[in-house]
Amino acid sequence: MRYKSFVTRFKDEDGQAIVLVAVAMSLFLFAAIGLAIDGSNLYSHRQMAQAAADAAAQAGIMSVFDGTNGAGTHQFVATPGTSFTCTTADAKTPCIYALNNGFGGSAADTVTVSFPNPPATAAPGVALSGSAPTNLIKVSVSRNVNTTLMRLLGPTVTTIRATAMAAIVDVVAPVPILVTHPTLTQSLSLQGNPAIKICGGPARSIQVNSVDPAAFNTGGSATVDLSKAGPLDDGKCNTGTGADFGTYGGPAGPPIAPLPKGLTLGVGKYIEPSSPVKDPLANVSPPTVPTTIGSHAALADGVSGCPSPSKKACQLYTPGLYAGGIDGKNSTPVFEPGIYYIQGGGIDCSANCDMFMATGTGADGASGTNTGWTGNVLFYNTGTAAQPKNSGSINLSANGTINLVGSCSGSPCVGDASYKGILFFEDRAADAQTHTLGGGGQMTLTGTIYLTNTLATMTATSSHYQAVTLQGGSGSGTLIQGEIIVGTLTFGGGGSITMDLDPNASLVVQQVALVN
Repeated sequence: MRYKSFVTRFKDEDGQAIVLVAVAMSLFLFAAIGLAIDGSNLYSHRQMAQAAADAAAQAGIMSVFDGTNGAGTHQFVATPGTSFTCTTADAKTPCIYALNNGFGGSAADTVTVSFPNPPATAAPGVALSGSAPTNLIKVSVSRNVNTTLMRLLGPTVTTIRATAMAAIVDVVAPVPILVTHPTLTQSLSLQGNPAIKICGGPARSIQVNSVDPAAFNTGGSATVDLSKAGPLDDGKCNTGTGADFGTYGGPAGPPIAPLPKGLTLGVGKYIEPSSPVKDPLANVSPPTVPTTIGSHAALADGVSGCPSPSKKACQLYTPGLYAGGIDGKNSTPVFEPGIYYIQGGGIDCSANCDMFMATGTGADGASGTNTGWTGNVLFYNTGTAAQPKNSGSINLSANGTINLVGSCSGSPCVGDASYKGILFFEDRAADAQTHTLGGGGQMTLTGTIYLTNTLATMTATSSHYQAVTLQGGSGSGTLIQGEIIVGTLTFGGGGSITMDLDPNASLVVQQVALVN
């Protein structure tokens, strides 16, 4: 009987192990389901947090780059070594962009904006801009997320975090045609019926910095052809596939409005708004006042670059100081290589005037102050000691032939590399002037045309700027082999204007980038 009762007892316990296994498997399955649900929820929040941090960092550094962080309802102070935490109703630019991406609207969220100091330790290996007072922003976002099924086995709240850093960086790149005025209407204007073709250069051939909705104006029947521009071209309009046209203000383009008339871009894009490009030559120091007085003397036809026969009598100019300007009217100036420091009066080649570079003996700068300059010049245009801002204009509007080469040509550089290939260099503090390049003749300018006031000057007084008119003439051509950096630019006249942007020319320009 005892044996029987023992067997009966065990039979009464049949199936209990199955129950235990079932319970254990249920807990495992419950945990797996909880992990899947809460894990996917936390991952989704993590992705949204990263997107919010990226957007806030990029918007913040763009505001610093564009100089809009100190004004308006979204202003914020961007001082290296400082930080701030966004409130739920904060209107600062980084806070707004974080909020627009779903973070910062409740007490469960924290959005912190900081400006590392020194920034190099926060972003090692990044070529931060040395000329920007604030060049790095860091945005950190976090959110306390309640768990669901996982709270039965673990924490009830999990904090997700994300960080992003954006910077103003220095990038070595060719310089486009850059129109620097920050606010003026029609700062780039097409008038008459010139056919403008641009070859080679960077991915963006033209940049108009003005915020005005009519910053770029198309008039007459002028055309701008960028279909052979861009880095794939050999600089001769043979292999280019197109380049971008950027304007900060307008007019609007695709997809909102049609492409402005007269533009042909190839694979390039019309970009509006396109953040301003800072003056890449802003840190180039002007030359010192020469101790040598420049001079000119009669030069026979066929000698040292004077054509034979010459239309008007040649004059051989030597580098040095020119008080009162260079007056080439009714003559043929031939320039020895070196720096021409012009105090008042500007450069006048507006009537019966040709201009050439000197060649042969005496054309190596030996008679001036700039030995080593072979076949190139720099014209620095400034005012007098009594009237330092009254520089006079540069007027090359004669129906003649002009062929000039800027301060640094060839590879390696011949001349003085510190002047970055500049041909015409206007004093940045000069009074407002209108400069004319090109008339009815053949003009070839090799080098950078750098005629602009500082950004601070043009911002403070919108009428204080350097205006440049670049013209072609019917039956003739204007060829620019280099870059143009000017306050405002008007393409006018008729005929052809061709720009060969040097594929080997490179300068340090500022760009905004997400670096972490």
